[in-house]
Amino acid sequence: MSTPPDKSTRPRQFFHMQLWLLLRALARFETTMFLRTRYSQPKMVAIGVVGSFSLAVYYPVWAYLFPQPYENLPMRLLCSATFIPLALLPWWPRRLRTHLPTYWYFAMTVAMPFFVGYMTLRNATPAWLMTHLACVMLLMMLFDIASFLVVFTVGSVIAAVVFALSPDAHLQTRTMLEYIPLLLFGMVGGATCTVSSNMAEQSRIDALTAASNNIAHELRTPLGSLRIAARAVARFMPDLLRSHRLAESQGLPVPEVRAQNLHALERSIGVMEREVTYANTIIDMLLLSARPIGEVPLTPLGARECVEQALRRFPYGSRAERERITLSPTGDFRLLGEEALVVHVLFNLLRNALFHIDRAGKGEIGVYIEPDEQTNRIRVLDTGPGIPPDVLPRIFNRFYSYSSDSAGSGTITGLGIGLAFCRAAMEHMGGGIACRTNLGEFTEFTLTFPHPETGDRQ
Repeated sequence: MSTPPDKSTRPRQFFHMQLWLLLRALARFETTMFLRTRYSQPKMVAIGVVGSFSLAVYYPVWAYLFPQPYENLPMRLLCSATFIPLALLPWWPRRLRTHLPTYWYFAMTVAMPFFVGYMTLRNATPAWLMTHLACVMLLMMLFDIASFLVVFTVGSVIAAVVFALSPDAHLQTRTMLEYIPLLLFGMVGGATCTVSSNMAEQSRIDALTAASNNIAHELRTPLGSLRIAARAVARFMPDLLRSHRLAESQGLPVPEVRAQNLHALERSIGVMEREVTYANTIIDMLLLSARPIGEVPLTPLGARECVEQALRRFPYGSRAERERITLSPTGDFRLLGEEALVVHVLFNLLRNALFHIDRAGKGEIGVYIEPDEQTNRIRVLDTGPGIPPDVLPRIFNRFYSYSSDSAGSGTITGLGIGLAFCRAAMEHMGGGIACRTNLGEFTEFTLTFPHPETGDRQ
């Protein structure tokens, strides 16, 4: 019979739970910041150029051409300057790109809800009311609902505080009260359209997932037939060649078969087998990634046996690829997992390493099995091009993909589900996955497994 928790520990437990929930919410918001920033990145240079130019150019418009009750050139120039780094984004050094999401949100908060909100409070003219409403609509197009609420609320609160502290500021109460219903209508309408867009996007993702699963299953039959045909050709090829040589020796009129043609035919059979194996492996990985990992049962396994099976079954593109991988001769431990999950996690790591090594034209891969008293580990270390610091924090995000060929261009390459699947699989087995890298030198992925007797699945 379990004893009830001590009353003195309840406030502490409640505080820890609230802190955990807060940190989790912040982590989710930070991930949302990154995703929104990433998909806005191709537009940032244009936004930076237009924003910095417009804020400066509109000063003479509102100061002299259509004079407004209030103007502030230093504040306008300061807010205009926040757009300049966005206009210069292609020249940002890689170490600063890690902070791009934070700066993007900061620039949007300062330039739109703060500056435009403050100027709207000071002027309360139709021109500024329409400008404020247009900025609200633009923000709702650039951000999701949660991010919009954060940016709009923070910027508006700061604008209200600065307005309240301004000694000569006078609020046009009636005008602003008349504007509030229009503003609320615009925000509700924009939020409704955003929700509809998100639902349509999720429906497309679900339909694409279902279609890809159906296609993957349908490909099994032709791939199986192709493998059977390749094996039949490989089996009967020696008999056909012997029959051909015998016919030639007897002087029968048979077409000439050159040695290079025979070698090409033998290689093509191997290529067929290898491509079918690779296609089946990719299908297995896609199907396993689409399946809810929480439904996969766990059993005791041997780490070395799983690693050796992964190295043996991996669809290498050539013998040179296989020779680039070395397995540590010692080390083994027991783990609580599922063989297909462990093998496909290693498949993903090997495939990524070989892909980037091939692009860089250099590098080797080492796989190490390391039992330990605290946590057991499998390390996959490659001496390839490494991962840029602005990319590293995001590599386990679902649908995030990076290639050195697309660095800085905003181009998305690949599906971006491999490493996300690896993290989900390792967490299901009670372990974890971490990455350590140095750009231009190496990348190391470490899979950690608890001891089977203490590895209760979370």
